Amino acid sequence: MMPKPGGSTSGTLLGNSAYIFLIRFFPALASVAALVWLSRYMEPAYYGRYQSFWVQWQVLQVVACLGLPTLVLSYPAARVSGLAKGITRKQAALLGSWMLLVAIGFALLQQYVGSPFGPWQAGTFLLLSTPVAVLEAFALLGRQLRSVALLNVAYAGVFGLSHAFLVGRLLNSEQLLGWLLVANLLRLVALGQLARRHYRSQESAVPIQLHTVQSLWMHTALNEVVQMLFRWVDKFALNFVLPAALFALYFNGTLDVPFLPLLLGATGSALLLHFNQPGLPDAERLATLKSAATVLSAIVFPLFFFLLFFRYELFGVVFAHRYDGAVPLFLVSSLVLPLRAYNFTALLQHKGCGRVITTGALLDLLLAFALMYPLYRLLGLSGVALAFVISTYCQAGYYLAQTAQLLGQSWVDLLPCRPWLFQFVGFGIGLFLLHSLLAAVFSEQLMVVVGGSGVGLVVLLVVWRAKTGKAGLLHTPTSEKVTPERIGH
Repeated sequence: MMPKPGGSTSGTLLGNSAYIFLIRFFPALASVAALVWLSRYMEPAYYGRYQSFWVQWQVLQVVACLGLPTLVLSYPAARVSGLAKGITRKQAALLGSWMLLVAIGFALLQQYVGSPFGPWQAGTFLLLSTPVAVLEAFALLGRQLRSVALLNVAYAGVFGLSHAFLVGRLLNSEQLLGWLLVANLLRLVALGQLARRHYRSQESAVPIQLHTVQSLWMHTALNEVVQMLFRWVDKFALNFVLPAALFALYFNGTLDVPFLPLLLGATGSALLLHFNQPGLPDAERLATLKSAATVLSAIVFPLFFFLLFFRYELFGVVFAHRYDGAVPLFLVSSLVLPLRAYNFTALLQHKGCGRVITTGALLDLLLAFALMYPLYRLLGLSGVALAFVISTYCQAGYYLAQTAQLLGQSWVDLLPCRPWLFQFVGFGIGLFLLHSLLAAVFSEQLMVVVGGSGVGLVVLLVVWRAKTGKAGLLHTPTSEKVTPERIGH
C-alpha cells in the first residue's frame, strides 16, 4: 500500500469517494428493493430458491475472478497495461478455461437445487459477470469514474425494473434473467470500450510477465475467496440442505445492514491515504485511527441500538410480518455490528502485514466451521449465526493483539475506550427510551419512520462534522498523491 510513482493528483478523497459510492450504491439499492418486493409478494419457497441462486453466484463469481479485479487495482496503470501486453495466449486460454469451468459448475448447481432460472442462463450470467468485474476495475484504474458510475446506474435501473415486472407478473423468472443477461452483455461491451481507450493511452508500457506478480496474485485471490466464504459460507451450505422456505427465513434473518459496508470502505480508504503521508509517525497514525473509530461509533452504535430495539417493528414493516420467525436470527447476527466501529486491519495493511491479515481470516473461517454444528444442535439456526458472531469477535481480538505487538503498545491504548463507553451507554439509553415512548403512542409504521429518521439525523450530523473537517478524515492533504489503486482499496 505504499505510494507508487505515476499517480495523478486528486483534490479531496470526498470527490473520488462520491463516485465510488455511486458506483456501488445504486446496484445495492436495486438489490435491496428487489429483496423487499419479493419477500412481501412472492411465496417463501420461491423467494428461498431465488436467493439460493444469488448466494451461489456471490461465492462462485469471486472464485471465477481469481482476485483479478483487486490485482488490477494494486498497481499503477502503466504496470497493469504492461501485464496485459505480457500475457501469453496459453495463459489467456487457461484463465478463460477456468472461468468457463466455474460457470459450468454454477449451471449444474442450478439443476441440482431446482433453481427458478435455466441452467444455461445461470452459467452464461456468471461467464459474463466475471470479465465485467475485471474490466470495471481496469476502467477505475483509468479514473473513468463517471462513465462506470453511469453504466452501473443504468444496470441498476434494468435490475429494479425487471424485478418490478416479475412481482407484477409481467415477466417470469427466466425472462427476468434474460433481461439481466442482455444488460450485462451491453455493460461488458461498454466497459470493453472504456478499457480499450485506457489501454491505448498506455501504449508506451513495456510488456511484463505474469510470473512477476505471482506472489501478490496468489495472496490476493486466496484472501478474497476466504473473505467471501466467511460472509456467505453459512448461506451457501444451508441452501443445499434446508427446504427453500426455511432457507428464505434464515437468509432474511442474517441480512447484512444495507450500505454500511460502503461507508466502512470509504473510511478505510481515507485512513490508508492518511497513513501513507511521508514522515508521519506511528503515534499520529494511531491517533487518526482512534479518531476514525470515534466518528464511526457515532454512526454504528445508534444504528445497532435501532436495529436491536426496533427489530420486531422493522420486520413487520419491511416484510409485512411474513418473516417474523427470522427476528431471533436477526438479533443474534446483529451482535457483530459494534465491531464495525473500528478498522482492525488498517495499520496492519499499511505495514504490509498481509500474511497476518490472511491468517486472521482463515482462523476466523475455521473457528466458525468448528462452532457451527455444536451451536446448531444447541440453539438451532440461531446457533449457526452465533458461530459467526463469536468467530468475528475472536478475529478482531487477534488483529488487535497483532497490531499492539507491532506498535509495542497495550491493546487498550489502541481503542478510544472513553468515547466509546459514553456513546454506547448514551445511544443505548436514548434509543431504548425513544422506542418505549413511540410504542405507547404510534403504530409500528410510524415507529420505524420516526426512529429511523432520528438515527438518520444523527448519521447526517456525524457526516457533516467529518466533511467540515472536525473529524479530519474525509479530506486528503493537497500535497499527497492519490493513485488509482488506492481508490480501489
